[in-house]
Amino acid sequence: MSFQLYPKPFQFYYYLPYIQQLGVPMMNPYNFNNYPQQMNSFYYQPTIGNSSQNCIVIEDDNIQHPLNQNQSQIIQTQSNREQNTQQEQQMIIEQPIKQQIQQSDQLNENEPHIRISVFKQHSSQIDTEYILQYDRILGNEYKKEITIGRKKQQDEQSENCDIYLPHGDKNVEKLHCKLLTEKGFSYSNLLTKSVLLFFSLFKSKKYAIKLPFSVKKHIFSFIKEKPQFYITDNATKAGTFIKIKKDNSKLMQLHNTYLIGADTYFHVMEIKTKPTQTKIKRIKDQNSFYYTLAKEHIIKGTKIHGLSSEESELFNNQVNEFRTIDLRRKVSHKLNQYDRPFLKFAFNSPSINQIQSHIFIANYNQEFVFKIGRSQECDVLVNINTVSRRQAQIVYKNNEWFIHDGGGVRESANGTWQSLQNYSLRNNEKKVQSKPRLIEDQMEIKISENVIKFDFVNFGITKKRKLNQALFQDLLQSL
Repeated sequence: MSFQLYPKPFQFYYYLPYIQQLGVPMMNPYNFNNYPQQMNSFYYQPTIGNSSQNCIVIEDDNIQHPLNQNQSQIIQTQSNREQNTQQEQQMIIEQPIKQQIQQSDQLNENEPHIRISVFKQHSSQIDTEYILQYDRILGNEYKKEITIGRKKQQDEQSENCDIYLPHGDKNVEKLHCKLLTEKGFSYSNLLTKSVLLFFSLFKSKKYAIKLPFSVKKHIFSFIKEKPQFYITDNATKAGTFIKIKKDNSKLMQLHNTYLIGADTYFHVMEIKTKPTQTKIKRIKDQNSFYYTLAKEHIIKGTKIHGLSSEESELFNNQVNEFRTIDLRRKVSHKLNQYDRPFLKFAFNSPSINQIQSHIFIANYNQEFVFKIGRSQECDVLVNINTVSRRQAQIVYKNNEWFIHDGGGVRESANGTWQSLQNYSLRNNEKKVQSKPRLIEDQMEIKISENVIKFDFVNFGITKKRKLNQALFQDLLQSL
């Protein structure tokens, strides 16, 4: 005699079964279709058969005699009926799952989703629009990486991208960049310690049980993990750029590349923000500091900005001495050896005939503002038609260097964009993907002539979370 125990599929809820007894129906049951990556470890298809890997076989110690032909036929017919019955039961169980998969191709307006719009720069017409919900583009399969690139031509055998770009085919590669959804919607619905602690309060604290459902939901929105989506460049030649808004400055770092106008680029060559707590010997001689600046100015043609009137006089004296006296035998130092914050960047664009370098000098714990544009009032004058009069501002504050678009009131015409790529790795023989960059609400990404905009819907992040009047009244009534 033998028995076979087959595993049965079960439905995994967002919260543990005992939480359901607490009377806190915070979330809907865990959906198979929405989060298939996580269901692989919870849901197993029952396999009909005698394999010991799919079932547990228990046998007695009695040795059975061989069956004759009639007995074996009867047992075989009975086993076939059992298999058919089990298959029918399995079809009944799987039928709701198939219905969920078909329904998931349609947008659920009440659930969080991201609208991805693709349009040409300076055009109000949207070329294509995609919906990202449940960690996938609606109409496509589940993927941890959603590809963005050039639309497949008729003679190409490669697979088409999930999001294709209609403009700038020459500069858009087949696989230009990727959206990473590994920490997206499914990641947000994981059970964490804080979530379990939140539910356990309703069993141990009598005051927590009296809280209205609206208050519980509001508190839950703070403690649950937030969906996070990232974008990375696939080591392309044209690059992938993120727009810098005038009211949202971005931190500048070494080897960052920026695009202003149509094709004017500049990248950070050297940067020093705050004093480093190292044992490197610092040079305190002021004459050596201005000599280093004079050498940069005369030999490399670098323009110096940010010096006071007294410092400019000392700098000019070193420039004159350098031109009249052979000071090249003097020991030369690097700017980062002096205890002074600075930023050095260089233009590298087809619109500019030669590479122009600029150095901004600042003081610790003070704020300095440097302007870039076509206006004569700007510190860095870029006489190119596609560059605005007040294109961008570079600000040193809180011992950090920041950049933001426009002149403080209006944004520039063509925008200020930051590349995902590291300039030091751009000419590397091996293709290295850029570091993933977190996607934010209303973020715009530029690829050649294409602009991609991300609109977060029903995420609860477009407005500041505050205790409104209704929630405040609920709290007063519960106390």
